[in-house]
Amino acid sequence: MRLESFARQLALAGAVHLLLTHSLAAQVGHDPAKSPYRTLRFGQFIGINSGLLNGNGGSLGAAPHHGPSVGLRYDFLSAGTVSLGAAVSYAALERKVIDPTRPIETAVSGPIKQRAGIAEAIVQFNVTGGKTWNRIAPYVSGSVGFMLADKTEQDSSDFKFRTRFLLTPAIGARIFLADRLFLRIEARSSFWSVSYPASFRSAPSRDPTKPPVLAAPTKEWLANGWYTVGLSYAFSRPF
Repeated sequence: MRLESFARQLALAGAVHLLLTHSLAAQVGHDPAKSPYRTLRFGQFIGINSGLLNGNGGSLGAAPHHGPSVGLRYDFLSAGTVSLGAAVSYAALERKVIDPTRPIETAVSGPIKQRAGIAEAIVQFNVTGGKTWNRIAPYVSGSVGFMLADKTEQDSSDFKFRTRFLLTPAIGARIFLADRLFLRIEARSSFWSVSYPASFRSAPSRDPTKPPVLAAPTKEWLANGWYTVGLSYAFSRPF
């Protein structure tokens, strides 16, 4: 009788053990080794990038708006939901030259080259937080900064495009090739303003019967597509 009672107790204990094991396994979910999510182990990255800036230069194409770019970028707090960064870029852009003394039919020439330097402070929101999904970490970001363009000797008009404030929202993804190395693909839209001199709204002196070269407002905000690809390397663990 005691043997039968012991056997029943042993069977009951086994059943309870199996039930608890199944319940805990259901709560845990995926085996961590098989999970598509991986925790980011490093929080500071420095990288290089290249890109193409492609805008329209405004109503007359007078602002620098199209050409390749290269740059350096530093990111920290990259292992969390919010990352901060700083970037500097050099762009070899094109623009049109406007001669307001001529009618609009012959006033536009070019394109000519105009170099520009760009500096930005960046806030990035990582969609998957401090993890990657199948080694991919998508994000949205925004930056503020300024662009400093050089002088163009070919333009003898009053138009000047020198230093401009810029605002740049972006979407992108980090594709991790290893714990310390990722490829960054990003689509950006940089907004900056352009102001035109009064001469652009005056009748052309070479043919006063013609309308001015500019009938639009004297200031515009321009949206410029900017597409970049970069490679970054980690040199420190998260803070």
